[in-house]
Amino acid sequence: MEDTPITQFGAPDAPYCNPETARIAIIPAPLEYSVCYMKGTAQGPQAILAASSQMELYDEELACCPIEAGVYTYPVLNYHGLDHAAALKLTGDTVRNVLAHQQIPLTLGGEHSLSAPVIAAVHERYPDLSVIHIDAHGDLRNEYEGTPLSHASIERRVVDLGIPLLEIGIRSFSPEEAEFMQSKPDVAIVWAYQIARGNASIPWERLSKHTYVTIDLDVFDPGEMPAVGTPEPGGLHWYQVLDLFREICRRSEVVGMDVVELCPMPGQTRADFMAAKLVYKLIGYRLFQ
Repeated sequence: MEDTPITQFGAPDAPYCNPETARIAIIPAPLEYSVCYMKGTAQGPQAILAASSQMELYDEELACCPIEAGVYTYPVLNYHGLDHAAALKLTGDTVRNVLAHQQIPLTLGGEHSLSAPVIAAVHERYPDLSVIHIDAHGDLRNEYEGTPLSHASIERRVVDLGIPLLEIGIRSFSPEEAEFMQSKPDVAIVWAYQIARGNASIPWERLSKHTYVTIDLDVFDPGEMPAVGTPEPGGLHWYQVLDLFREICRRSEVVGMDVVELCPMPGQTRADFMAAKLVYKLIGYRLFQ
């Protein structure tokens, strides 16, 4: 593992960043093995942590400082010398360690392929787990560019585990995925165009008692979040995504989260800050909603 910079998510001298008492464990995971368009997600976690140092900690909606409930940032995972499979194993094992300490893992990517081993680890502890995937892309291909470990296949791996899956915000889908969906009743999709036109019906009844939420930042409209590797037009907006997560927290116990696919860009530090603020809002809703 590498050293983690001092941030408000992990300041070593802050009482709310005690690794023994923290309720939320942030895991910076700079994974980048199967990126197929613009590269740079390996720098995503550090950019989020750096931007977090500039945040105000009071949440006006929740009327509190969520971080004071206990947030600890683990050292950045070191994937040097590891192949993709070994890097994914390291990520999953780290989450298992967090869960063993009764903490809620919040993993910062890195590319989206990291979610598969993380979800598998959480599923081991919570066999009734359901997954909500908030993304522009379906990520349901059996494999992509010759590997089943691709970031374009992570939700296919979730389906392989028999975990009920709800995808929200999707607006990029392949013929292979469309064919796959015809035979998979355990997968439901709420399309981005349905949300935009106000006629989306979200099947909340699909949630189990315990839920994992994975958010790919390209779910946002690229006008708000430009710093992603595969931007798609017509995405969701800031308060739409926040409202979704708040409702999830009202209806189910969120036992794991990740925010992935930030691809830092020169001159676009607003995107880094938006990602950091999103992470903080997730923490607040999870602990105080």
